[in-house]
Amino acid sequence: MGEPPRLTHEEFFKSLTTLLATATAKEKSTVYLTQKPLLHPSASTESNSENPPLLIRATNGDSKDQRKKGAKRDGRIKVSTVVMPDELQSFFEKYAEVAKGGMGSLKKRDRKARKKAKKRGKEGGGGKVGV
Repeated sequence: MGEPPRLTHEEFFKSLTTLLATATAKEKSTVYLTQKPLLHPSASTESNSENPPLLIRATNGDSKDQRKKGAKRDGRIKVSTVVMPDELQSFFEKYAEVAKGGMGSLKKRDRKARKKAKKRGKEGGGGKVGV
């Protein structure tokens, strides 16, 4: 299975916005955002090794769920782009804006129920010793 073609920055942001919107529309969905240096084995110049371009990738979490069910990976979406070192500042400003916009409808975790259950476990687990 080959790597999908890398998108321009604007195409990547448009696809990322769509991916985040569909993920928040579903009840349980995951979007993985990764970034790593793009190192070529043939790159021997010092300037490239100090500040290599970054590979930015966004994928949905459908592949793991579908693998468990034994279904094909038709629902997997994978988009990527390459950011050169001189474009990093402007790219990450837009990237942060798109990512924050896509997280607006996320549900905050309910930690109170977990704390209450933990507290009940401590109280009910050991008896009081009378003096």
